Amino acid sequence: MDPVRTTSDSQREALRAGTLPETEEIRPGIHAIALDMPGMQPPYAYSYAILTGGDSRAVHIVDAGLDTDENWAAFATAIAGLGRELTDIATVTLTHLHFDHTGLANRIREASGATVRMHREEAAAIREGLQFSAGHDVGDMLGEWGVPEEWRDQLLAIANMRADFGSAVIIDEELVDGDELDFGSYRATVIHTPGHTTGHICLAIPAAGAVFTGDHVLPLINPGVALGGKRTADPLGEYYGSLEKLAPYADAEALPGHGFRFAPLGTRCAEIREHHEARTRQAAEQLAEVPGLTVWQLASKLSWTGGWENLPIVSRVSALAQSDMHYARVMSTGAAHL
Repeated sequence: MDPVRTTSDSQREALRAGTLPETEEIRPGIHAIALDMPGMQPPYAYSYAILTGGDSRAVHIVDAGLDTDENWAAFATAIAGLGRELTDIATVTLTHLHFDHTGLANRIREASGATVRMHREEAAAIREGLQFSAGHDVGDMLGEWGVPEEWRDQLLAIANMRADFGSAVIIDEELVDGDELDFGSYRATVIHTPGHTTGHICLAIPAAGAVFTGDHVLPLINPGVALGGKRTADPLGEYYGSLEKLAPYADAEALPGHGFRFAPLGTRCAEIREHHEARTRQAAEQLAEVPGLTVWQLASKLSWTGGWENLPIVSRVSALAQSDMHYARVMSTGAAHL
């Protein structure tokens, strides 16, 4: 399998420099618009604009960035730079429910009358307020994880703050696996890819040799799993199945939600799976050595970039959720099968 390679030097260099990439044409009529995420990592998210072509002025958007006045102005400027107006936007398709992907959807809808759509499981999760809590009361979850009392208020505040984002997104159309979307010069196939969230989708455009991957597959970050929607019995197993669903597009270029464009998609899928499997093996080793560890204790013993003790508070909720997921997989699968 070929190694992963960057397919946009300008996007890669912007990430290294800590600057926003310029709007870039990826294929005829397909443009990547970077929208700022101040104080967050990664520092920006992509919104993609697809121009219909021919006599039509219609624009189709994939993901809508973080909702700030600055991003709204930048988005409008980018659309104008493509020779279109906000009123030309016909649809907004959201890969998943997180606020850095849904943010401007309501503003776009109000300005243009665009149809906003996402997978039906994501739409249901938004209605039920499960953007980040994975189907559990966060306070109860922190207790189950064995989080020390002195940490609970801080972590609960972060979790509740995240849950508030995106709750007011208005969804006009609910998608399912296999739906075909008409983008004028291109047709996209909806691929339901549960894992990062329960209703995450990727959009494959075979004619362009490309797949919009949202947060399912990223170039540098190993995406977290089970970070929104109703928690299932084996979220990691579902995620692995979702990676396998992209096998027909193994040679395609990935157009991710963050970072930079890259190819081949199949190689990166294999790398991410190996990362998660290694993390589960590490969890199994720790649990074999010290049976009865709490999720908090297990998380403190796993390998994290920069170390557990240096993880920002905003990252610890996700880290705990990931540790809980690996804990559950060890318990359900058994260390001998890892």
